[in-house]
Amino acid sequence: MFLDLITIATFLLVCFVFFLVGDAIAAGNRAGRKKELNRGEGSGGSTYSASHVGAFKRAMAGVIPQSDQEIKKIELDLKRAGYYRSTALVEYLATRNILIVMVLIGTGIGCVLADPGTNYPEIILVAGLLVAGSGYGLPRIVLHNQASRRVNRIQKGLPDALDLVMMCLTGGVPLRTALKRVTEEVRFSHPDIAVEFDIIRRHADANSMADALKQFARRIDAPDVNTLSLMISQTERLGTNVSTALIDFADGIRRKYRQRAEEHSSKTSIKLLFPVIFCMAPPIYILFFAPAVLELRNFLIREHRPGGILEPSTYGETISATSESVLEQTSTGGNQ
Repeated sequence: MFLDLITIATFLLVCFVFFLVGDAIAAGNRAGRKKELNRGEGSGGSTYSASHVGAFKRAMAGVIPQSDQEIKKIELDLKRAGYYRSTALVEYLATRNILIVMVLIGTGIGCVLADPGTNYPEIILVAGLLVAGSGYGLPRIVLHNQASRRVNRIQKGLPDALDLVMMCLTGGVPLRTALKRVTEEVRFSHPDIAVEFDIIRRHADANSMADALKQFARRIDAPDVNTLSLMISQTERLGTNVSTALIDFADGIRRKYRQRAEEHSSKTSIKLLFPVIFCMAPPIYILFFAPAVLELRNFLIREHRPGGILEPSTYGETISATSESVLEQTSTGGNQ
C-alpha cells in the first residue's frame, strides 16, 4: 500500500515539476521580452537581453514562486554582497531551484526503487524533504551572511578611506579625482571600498555625484553610508568645505566604533558568567563533597568487614542482645 502511494505521489510530483517548468518557460519568455522592451525604451538600449540569460535559466528561476518583497530583499542582499551583474538575481534563483528540483526528483526515484518491505522508502522520503528544505533556506542564509560581512568590512574601512580622500581634497584635488586615486591606494587593503568608490566615480561621470552617492547608499543600506551620502550631497549643494566634513565624519565613526567595542566588552563579562558557573561549579562541588563521600565510602567498606559494626552477623548479635536486655528490663519492672 505504501509503495503504491509513493509511486502515485512521485508520478504527480514529476508531472507537477514539468508543468511548472513549461509554464515558467512561457512566463519567462514573456517577462524577458517585456523587460527588454521597457529597458530599451527607458535607457535607449537593452542590457538584459536573451544572450545574457537563457530561457532555461529564466524558466528555472520561476519554478518556485516568490513574492515581490522577497525578490527585492534577495536583490538587495546580492548587491550588498558584491554581485552587481544584471543577471545575478536570475542566476541565484535558477541555481537554487535546480538543486531543489533535482533533490525532489531523486527522492521520488529513490522511494520507487527502494525495497517496499523495509523502512528505506520512508527514510528516503523524509531525508529528501529535509534536504530540499535545506536547499531552499541555506542559500538565502549564506547570501545574507555574505552581505552582512561585506557591509561590516566597508563600514570598518570607511574611516581610513575617508582620511585619504580628505588628504587629496586638502591638496586641491577634485572629489572625483580623489576617489580615483583612493581607489588605487586601497585596492589591496580594502578591496570592497575600492570597488564601491570606482562605481561611485563611474556613476558620477554618467550622471552626478549626488545621484551616485544616493545609489551607493541604496546598495549598501547601512546607517554610516547613508549619513555619508547625505553629508557630501549637502556640502556640495551648499558649497561648504568637504574635507572638514569628512574629518568630522571619520572621527565620529571611530568614536562610534570605540563605543561599540566598549559596549561589547561590557556585555562579554555578563555573557561569560553562565559558562563560568556551569564550568566552575562542578569542580567546586567535587572539592567540597568528595572528601566526605570518600570517607563515608571507606567507613562503609571497613565496617562491613568481619568484626565491623555493620557486619551482618555482628549486627544480628547486637540486635539480639539489645532485644534480650529490653525484655529483661520489662520483666523485672513487671515483677516489681
